[in-house]
Amino acid sequence: MVMIFLPVSVFLRYSADCLIPWMQREVILMGSLEEILVKRKKNRDRLEKEAPDLFNGFNELMNHYYKKSALDLKQKELIAVGAAVATRCIPCLANHANNAFTSGATREEIIDAAAIGVEFGGGPSFVAVRDNLLDFLDDIEG
Repeated sequence: MVMIFLPVSVFLRYSADCLIPWMQREVILMGSLEEILVKRKKNRDRLEKEAPDLFNGFNELMNHYYKKSALDLKQKELIAVGAAVATRCIPCLANHANNAFTSGATREEIIDAAAIGVEFGGGPSFVAVRDNLLDFLDDIEG
């Protein structure tokens, strides 16, 4: 048997609903949609200056796959919502839910895409949706 030990903060972030009853529960707050998007922009700008090769390499990859193709931008962003949920990347969820909405997706379409992510990611992905997505959509819709 191989055992992997993770810091409690990592365990709590991804498994808050699966805690052993004797463990005290901690709530991980990622921040509001606006806070996450502002921090993302600030960090992207800093990374571009301090690590241009890393930034540009990823940016080229992103630009390549988000260019015009058989899928329109709305469809790609809805796929990204599902992927963000499945991987439990809360900043990704905030960004791609916002992008999907801006690209014409409805609240219902974004929630449907998130549901597919839950199907792939299981319980921890459900927690990511439950604790974040509806608040993000409320912020997006104003």
